[in-house]
Amino acid sequence: MNGIGWLALGIISIMILIFYFIIGIFVSYNYERNVGAHIENAFEVNTPERMIIEIQLAKDGMKSLNLDENMYGALIFKKPDNKMSWQYNFLDSVIERAEAVIIWRDTTYGGQAAATEQLGDVYEQKMDNLREFLHEGGRADWIAEKVYFVNNNVLYYSNVSFFIYSILIFFIILSFIIFIVKNE
Repeated sequence: MNGIGWLALGIISIMILIFYFIIGIFVSYNYERNVGAHIENAFEVNTPERMIIEIQLAKDGMKSLNLDENMYGALIFKKPDNKMSWQYNFLDSVIERAEAVIIWRDTTYGGQAAATEQLGDVYEQKMDNLREFLHEGGRADWIAEKVYFVNNNVLYYSNVSFFIYSILIFFIILSFIIFIVKNE
């Protein structure tokens, strides 16, 4: 192969890499729009009612992406802790905890407009505990994200992506080195 052939190979490799990155952005955006952004919103809100709404929107987004309860977030090593049924149960448990905070708040405050500062601190601690539970060890949609990529977009699953990126970058660098050496 002559220098122009190697240059063409390098340019084609760069174009494939750019195309792969652009498609990856849209694939990730689709998941984030339907699920991930709602999980982030649920973490940021200041009332349990709004947290429940965002979690429910995230669950609805999972269903709109066809993430069935029997799917796994693994290509090979399928275990109960990477199954979508676990993801849905986890989010349901967060909703239950948020509902418990609502009941506690309504019972404690009794509809009174003025509450003591101490009770306000307890309420804030309960909300912080909910947020911690929602982001414990990472984002609360850790299974759904993997299930989405494994079942719908396996090329963008983390290990496969790294492998493809590495191969493409290797060919790009190799092409330019050979082109430079042949043209000296």
